[in-house]
Amino acid sequence: MNTINLREALFHPEIDSSWKETLSYFQEGTEVDKITLHQWVYRIRDEFIAHADDVGDDDPEELLISVALGYIEMKSQWQMLNTQINYQVFRRGEANIILTYKSSLLSVLVDAIGKFLSQEDLSKIHEFLLNPTADDF
Repeated sequence: MNTINLREALFHPEIDSSWKETLSYFQEGTEVDKITLHQWVYRIRDEFIAHADDVGDDDPEELLISVALGYIEMKSQWQMLNTQINYQVFRRGEANIILTYKSSLLSVLVDAIGKFLSQEDLSKIHEFLLNPTADDF
């Protein structure tokens, strides 16, 4: 893995196509809503890439750690969005549609970054995120 691979994967046309397709289903939203959501996910991606670029390729282990931390950050944000959405549905009978689309857009990015981590690393991360307050961590 290197920063060029990360950049190619996260700027791949399929990623943007997936985001555009997701937002095409957002019939309730205005064009401004869709643009704002697109800019939101672009910002998350661009900040991640900027961080990776700053770490650089000189120390592959440090880059891997940074990728794992970025994955954890985004996966945590995705989980928090889904938790919030689920409680909104439970308490109010409906979820904030903007949060629902944020979750969908972010999941594409999380999946793309996860491909740069080993299955063992992903398993450890997922185990931790399932119960981050467990005693055995």
